[in-house]
Amino acid sequence: MAMTFTYDDRGSVKTVTATWTSDGSGDAAATTKRVYGTLIKGVTNPSATAPTANYDIVVTDEQSLDVLGQSQDDLMNRHTSSTEQAYFFLLDYAGTPLAQSAFPPVADKLTVTVSNAGDTKSGVLVLYYRS
Repeated sequence: MAMTFTYDDRGSVKTVTATWTSDGSGDAAATTKRVYGTLIKGVTNPSATAPTANYDIVVTDEQSLDVLGQSQDDLMNRHTSSTEQAYFFLLDYAGTPLAQSAFPPVADKLTVTVSNAGDTKSGVLVLYYRS
């Protein structure tokens, strides 16, 4: 299992890029440096050794909480060969999108966990956030 991060801190919208390869059980996980802001969207891109269909990515904070858990979209059930994007609009308690766009706030090191990807498969996750 391997995962490396690159950061683009220029401008008002920043990115954290996770490049990963799963282990024999289909999993990969690592922790970013501290990220301050609101998560806007995520883009997943399978590599030439494409992950298994419907692989999952979960992003947790330092309290082990899923930071995308209350979002309209998340990074579950990703496509095996297509690049996909998910916008992280927050939902209200009734499970409907808020009237105004709101995104999950973060001020933690984030742990990115890939699961169900298959043995030695790889891909890229780009998280976009506004500081």
